[in-house]
Amino acid sequence: MDSQGAPTEYGLQNAAASSPEEINDGLHQPAAQVDSPIMAQNAPSDGEQRKTVCDLALTLFDGAQFLHDLQEDSRSILKLAAQLHADALPHSRKNPMRAALEWARSKVEEQLPEQDQYTLAAVLAFHQGKLKRKGISRLDLSPKQVRQVLTIAALLRIAVGLNNSGDGKTFIQKIEPRDNGLWIVVDGPNAAADAVAAQQSARLWVKIGYPEVEILESKEAAIRLLPFPEPRDEVGMQAKDAIAEAGRKVMLFHFARLLSHEAGTRQGEDIEALHDMRVATRRLRAALQVFEEAFEPGALKPFRRGLQAVGRALGAVRDLDVFMEKAQQYVQALPEERRDGLNPLLDHWKAEREAARAEMLKVLDSEAYAEFKRKFNIFLHTPGAGARPIPTGQPSPQTVAEIAPVLIYSRLAEARAFAPFLKEAPIELLHMLRIEFKKLRYTVEYFEEVLGKQARYVINELKLLQDHLGDLNDAQVATQILRQFIDEWESQQAALPIYERQNIEEVVNYLAFRHAERHRLMAAFQETWRQHFGRAGFRRALAQAVSVL
Repeated sequence: MDSQGAPTEYGLQNAAASSPEEINDGLHQPAAQVDSPIMAQNAPSDGEQRKTVCDLALTLFDGAQFLHDLQEDSRSILKLAAQLHADALPHSRKNPMRAALEWARSKVEEQLPEQDQYTLAAVLAFHQGKLKRKGISRLDLSPKQVRQVLTIAALLRIAVGLNNSGDGKTFIQKIEPRDNGLWIVVDGPNAAADAVAAQQSARLWVKIGYPEVEILESKEAAIRLLPFPEPRDEVGMQAKDAIAEAGRKVMLFHFARLLSHEAGTRQGEDIEALHDMRVATRRLRAALQVFEEAFEPGALKPFRRGLQAVGRALGAVRDLDVFMEKAQQYVQALPEERRDGLNPLLDHWKAEREAARAEMLKVLDSEAYAEFKRKFNIFLHTPGAGARPIPTGQPSPQTVAEIAPVLIYSRLAEARAFAPFLKEAPIELLHMLRIEFKKLRYTVEYFEEVLGKQARYVINELKLLQDHLGDLNDAQVATQILRQFIDEWESQQAALPIYERQNIEEVVNYLAFRHAERHRLMAAFQETWRQHFGRAGFRRALAQAVSVL
């Protein structure tokens, strides 16, 4: 028997102590068969089938030994179990283990020590459904031996699944550890179907405490191992591109930028890295909206959810960075003797930022984020993935040259519709307009490479409008959180003796300052609209930019 115990980090050293209910009732059944495309007339002989299963089982044993830590005696048991797994054990309702043991001894008496014969019989009885998990726990076995039986049975079950097609040509290309478990990469004419069958049969491996295993056909594994994109200077869009593939190029461009700022965001030494990563998430979310109609319903939904989760986590930190930066600018303009007056507010925001940053790192370290990146990367590198089919036999606009003008002018119309309401527009309406300006600007930016040179002028004008309304939004949010801080501070101070209470006059002064800023920005916006958006020159420049398509 093995001299080594199971790795404690996988909780396997006492598998026998687990209650039968911890492993579902279906696990005592033999590996399920999946319909095979191989015709019976081409099936290998029984001996070839046994050899295939044996080779697969031993490859699995060797490749996963760093996890199970079983020794050569277990390998010998697995080899014999693979050779004998298809032979029906004698039926015995009263004592199936005794019947299995007698049968196993008759087959391998000279090849295995007595205790190993017992282990082999238990493996075969479990594999063929003669014994359930509860039955194994009642055998005369130590916890380590129970673990040995279950591990060998789990490896055998996967090996049998990998030969589900019966063609004997599926082979294991490689076994490698991954962050979330183990990859088994297989190849062969029917490897994809065999991988599906083996994945079903791998439940026992996980149920007894080993990490997750993924069994992948080599082509799928190659796709999933695609390197992440590196940032580049251009999107690479052309006017003749199908609109879905143009959208894919845009998303790939900004996805690369998002990834390029991730390391700096994690380190937290330069707040601009976080800002740039958040901007990339916003560009991506806007791109999903702009190009949504080019894709099948629901094709972009999982990526939108992933970006929303990341964006919220980044935004919670970035917003506090902006608040603190503007508060510091205010402090620097104060006389020296008043500068400490904002410390209670700044200390509060610093604590909130640390908590928000901790939550952000949890999101970036999460399996959900890793899975989002992996799947989005595959989607962006797979031409045609999720795209709506192009109608045949009838004219239908499909290219950038045909569709981009419609997208741009639709966004322009949405923004211009606010004009009659600006004179008495509440701040909430101006916030909605800011969103429309952002959508228009991003849409023009996405197509800039195929537009006329006037596109850059249009983008710059829109940025001025967006920045004005962005500052207004920041001032509005700042006044809200400052009021909340003051109210909470007063409530806390009321519980203290008067001589211990701290005056926050400077925080109140800062609230007044941000109120005044908000009023100034609201009052000035109509002029900003008139100068940069409402005049004919802006519309003419946009028309000239689009006219080249």
